[in-house]
Amino acid sequence: MDIAALKPHHLIEFIKSTWGIHPKKMAALIEGSARCFIIENESGRFFFKVYQDEFNEDTLRNEIYICDFLSKKGFSVSTFLKTNAGTFIERFCHHWCTLQNYIDGFTFQKFEVPRPLLLDSIRVLANIHIALAEFPFQLPTGFEQAWFLQWSKDSAIEKYHHLLALLESSDENYRKISIDFETKSNLIRAFDPTIYDFSSLTIENSHGDYNALQLIFSSDKVKAVVDFSSCAKLPICWEIIRSYTLSSPECKEAIIDTDNFVHYVKEYLQIKKIEKTDLELMPYFYLFTLIRSSFGYKSYIEKRKNGTPIDRKDQNALAFAAWRTAMCKWLFKHADFLSSRLKKII
Repeated sequence: MDIAALKPHHLIEFIKSTWGIHPKKMAALIEGSARCFIIENESGRFFFKVYQDEFNEDTLRNEIYICDFLSKKGFSVSTFLKTNAGTFIERFCHHWCTLQNYIDGFTFQKFEVPRPLLLDSIRVLANIHIALAEFPFQLPTGFEQAWFLQWSKDSAIEKYHHLLALLESSDENYRKISIDFETKSNLIRAFDPTIYDFSSLTIENSHGDYNALQLIFSSDKVKAVVDFSSCAKLPICWEIIRSYTLSSPECKEAIIDTDNFVHYVKEYLQIKKIEKTDLELMPYFYLFTLIRSSFGYKSYIEKRKNGTPIDRKDQNALAFAAWRTAMCKWLFKHADFLSSRLKKII
């Protein structure tokens, strides 16, 4: 059974039998890719998360180890609850899931983090990078070598052609998706990643999905960081620019305020070093990751083809995909200027 089709009592009975917790109230969260729920009963609130297909048992064990490690370093992170069987993760509806203690505080949606809190968030990321450098276990690689070597312009463009062919031309979003795919295809033709030495980027342990949706705030600072399920070794410059564009208010319009972003990067540099090469290549690498991604479009088209109902979460993912395409356009036009500004920081 698809998770989106589940009735509340299915979740309630599963949580009761697996963790021995009897939910009295349950609310589904709309943002994000995973299926998440806030559970309440007389003893408090809990956070129930059903992970996407790509997350396996080893990935989630890493997340639990990382949170325990960071907690001992003084960071406020997720606390996972053991099941009745003594494990931290369980299978539900063919997906892995966890139950966590709920962390009180303020939260913001994408593109809504106020500037003072945004600057605090990048300082927290810098400190997380410093801490994770001492993590004793090997993390997965966020961008495998094959990700670079097994890519070509023709195959990337063909992927978009293939996806569009699966969608009925009568679909209400067909025209918009068709235009977006043509935009991305044109950008792929025009952008030459081979002139940039992406192999020189600094690779370090990082959160993997650091943005507004993974942050919990008090009135004046970041209170906690959650969702380390994507934690990996990856180019830190990617995490930095991505975190800004998914959190800063002006980025909602798929633009980057260069002065504000430079300030954001400088806040990171007050705590941790970034190589000049990473600063220079940052906008180009981010553009490269975005133009080749079909995230949001692919799931929508496949659900349409299979006759699976489209819910609000799917619509949000499609809107996010369109935003990413718009950000590609901005980056392609302004990457040179942004790169030149970033190089001058150090």
